Amino acid sequence: MVDGIFRMVSVKQIFNLFTTKFMITIFLLLMTKANAQSVDSLVAEAIRNNPQLKSLQYKITASEKRSELINTLPAPNLSVEFSQVPINSADIFNQSISNNFALSQMFPLGGKLNAMADVERKNTLVEGSNYEIYKINLTAQIKMSYYTLWLIDRKIEVQEKSISLINDVIKSTESLYYTNKINQADVLTLQSEIASNETQLLILGKQKEAEIYKLNKLLGRNLDSKDVYAAANLSADSLSSSQSKLEELLADSNPTLKKMGGMIEMNKAMIDANNRELIPDLMIQGMLMRMPRGMLITSKTDPLMIDGMGKTELMYGLMASISLPFAPWSIHKYKAKEEELYAGISSIEYEKIDMLREMISQLKTALVKYNTAVDLTKLYNDKVIPLYSQAAESQVSAYQNNRTGITTVIDSYRMLLMQQMNYYMSQADIQMSLAEIEMMIGRKM
Repeated sequence: MVDGIFRMVSVKQIFNLFTTKFMITIFLLLMTKANAQSVDSLVAEAIRNNPQLKSLQYKITASEKRSELINTLPAPNLSVEFSQVPINSADIFNQSISNNFALSQMFPLGGKLNAMADVERKNTLVEGSNYEIYKINLTAQIKMSYYTLWLIDRKIEVQEKSISLINDVIKSTESLYYTNKINQADVLTLQSEIASNETQLLILGKQKEAEIYKLNKLLGRNLDSKDVYAAANLSADSLSSSQSKLEELLADSNPTLKKMGGMIEMNKAMIDANNRELIPDLMIQGMLMRMPRGMLITSKTDPLMIDGMGKTELMYGLMASISLPFAPWSIHKYKAKEEELYAGISSIEYEKIDMLREMISQLKTALVKYNTAVDLTKLYNDKVIPLYSQAAESQVSAYQNNRTGITTVIDSYRMLLMQQMNYYMSQADIQMSLAEIEMMIGRKM
């Protein structure tokens, strides 16, 4: 008798415990809904705060500044020379034979500076493409992580619902247990199923924690921040463009393909700059010579000039020189460089073709995934889940009337749980495939 009372109290206590935990979970879910963030708000936050994105922005700025500094003349050269100073004199200014002051300036001709600046301007466009590539990939990663977090939340809800349903079965069969119409093994089986679901809840909780760490890294937040909540309901995004239109957008807008086109243009600008190196450079130099001890006397000095010897003399000189890059022993360097750049252009062009084919293949795969997920979502929502729900309710009713065993009831709940999870997975697949398509075409749908 005492054992029977203990068993009845034990069942009530267990039921009350799980009911309390369920209410707490519902409260936490309501709080999460109040703090939920849309995926677009997280994308905007990442664009503002992601460190790698900021790094790429500074690379663009650095390239812009390089194009400015390249398009300037080289610095002039100033030289000072005190020649033939007596070794026993410290007065180098007045005791030297001559004081030479020279100023020279190199002038690159043929628009060389502008050609080199044009190469850097093309490189700025490539850096801009790097920024866009990372930005679109970052957006896709955030969306993938966000929808994974959303899916984990839905799985947690399904597990909680399963626990609630089993608790309802315990409650509905409690009177049968008191009258010995069901045995303790059935109650223990139900409790074991609840414990199994709680184990899954623990695993899902850890998966959610790991996904939040990943999102925090992408968002530029403190990695230990827990303030990330996915909205309970996903927006009803749909794909309106045809496959041929998407392929056209991919070829025109994909930032990786744009980058490769920019690299081709940069190589062409490098060829132009390389060929301009065959144009000579001009150097002009002006020199002022001061001879503090007068003109030098030699055996060939004109006697009429001797009277002025010893007086400080000033003279000046002008010089102009050009480089000879077209010399036979130098010209091959520029021709080889040109051939190297042309080969690089051909390589990039074929690589771009191969990458476009690969991306179109991935786009087709993503479209198949999207269409499959749309069809499955409709099928699960309209047919599969309602039928499994009716089957589970029917099995509970049959169990209460002693027409089936408890394991059949549990199996029916497990199948219902599985189909509900499949439904949520197909919803997440719709959003993930859309994010993948947006990543490939390089813009939001």
